[in-house]
Amino acid sequence: MTRGNGREKEDVMRHEILSDESLEIMREIWARPEASINDVWTALNAARRKKVRRTTVQVQMTRLVRYGWLSRRKSGREYLYAALYGKDETVGDLLSALARRVYGGSFVELVGLLLERGIFSPADRRRINVMWRKIGRGKETGPRLFPA
Repeated sequence: MTRGNGREKEDVMRHEILSDESLEIMREIWARPEASINDVWTALNAARRKKVRRTTVQVQMTRLVRYGWLSRRKSGREYLYAALYGKDETVGDLLSALARRVYGGSFVELVGLLLERGIFSPADRRRINVMWRKIGRGKETGPRLFPA
């Protein structure tokens, strides 16, 4: 989680304040290099039965800038927003924070819980095996994490 910039405490605080609504906005931002409030508002409402107000999106995006999630730059008469952290980096940080808070930093216990719960389908386990072997050896051969 630490990026070598001494901001670990700030990063933890930033990730703990990400609400479901903010995460929904971040998903729309991650889907494109930059987006205006109208871009995000239109995309959110296209996927919802209950529509969200433009001012609600504007307030949320302003907060995401203040909390360090988004950058903002003026382009003509509107602002364009961009994510300061990628989706994979954010998910990794959130999982690290969860493992630290619940399991004292142990990912083994977190993954163990997922395995015990039977969350992974056979297709998931095959995909995880391929990823595991790539990480371990830099190629798609080698020991399996899950039996075939």
